[in-house]
Amino acid sequence: MNFRQIEIFYAIYRSGSISAAARQLHTSQPALSKALKHTESQLGFKLFDRIKQRLVPTHEANLIFAECHQLQKSLDSVNALGEKLANQSQRTLRIGFLPSLGVGFAPRLLARMGDDALSFSCEIYTHHYDQILERLLSHRLDIGVAFSLPQPPGLRSVPVGRMRLVYVEAAGRPGSAARGPMQLSDVDSTGLIGLERESPVGRALEAEFHRQGRDYTPRISVHTYSVAAACAAEGVGPAIVDEFSAKSTPGLHVRPLEPACSFDIVALLHERHATSRAEAELIERMIRVCKVEGHALA
Repeated sequence: MNFRQIEIFYAIYRSGSISAAARQLHTSQPALSKALKHTESQLGFKLFDRIKQRLVPTHEANLIFAECHQLQKSLDSVNALGEKLANQSQRTLRIGFLPSLGVGFAPRLLARMGDDALSFSCEIYTHHYDQILERLLSHRLDIGVAFSLPQPPGLRSVPVGRMRLVYVEAAGRPGSAARGPMQLSDVDSTGLIGLERESPVGRALEAEFHRQGRDYTPRISVHTYSVAAACAAEGVGPAIVDEFSAKSTPGLHVRPLEPACSFDIVALLHERHATSRAEAELIERMIRVCKVEGHALA
């Protein structure tokens, strides 16, 4: 018996008549009678006897019904879940941001959402890059927001914007009023508050210094961009950080780098999962916020 035959049998068994079952299944009585006869022919035995104008299940039908009843309960659960997913007003998205994006980008994203009607609510987390990857792969995050850096198999990325690295130092210090780009070839890395080499951006920054024929040997290295920016604001030394960390830290004089060093901001998702309606909505809003904030994709 296929699903349609089971559905017809179940409706006739429960209603006690072909006409009632036809109304329930939104089909005609002749079509249902024909389908029942075809099913009985396939099975090789009768499912119902007609007694006093009423269909009475046979012994075999009673045995089949017990199994079909469990199947129908499972089918009802699937249908109920489908209706719930279609009609639910909100889904909670677990979103993991890099610390710098959690401080600089997430608040702008949430603020621009405002009171708009959304199909989701949010749980916001901040993790380092390797933690975001691990939590996405173990299904403890629904979506990650990071920079376009090498990622392991099992994840896919959707670009939403572009972020530049900038040179920052404490405002008001001698020479901090200089305008225009900061030439990377003029940066003394020994005086920098650097991003540690183990971090992906730290490795990229070190490679850029080497392309300029310079060593990358910061006297202080940190793992978090916001910490580097805060140290620079306190006069510990200059730093090279992302624009979001620079904008979110008061007391900094900010200059673009030359040559420019930039990364895509990406939404990271599990490779084997289709993008949900809520995730697609969030990604679209991130793209819009990046465009408004001047971080649109090229």
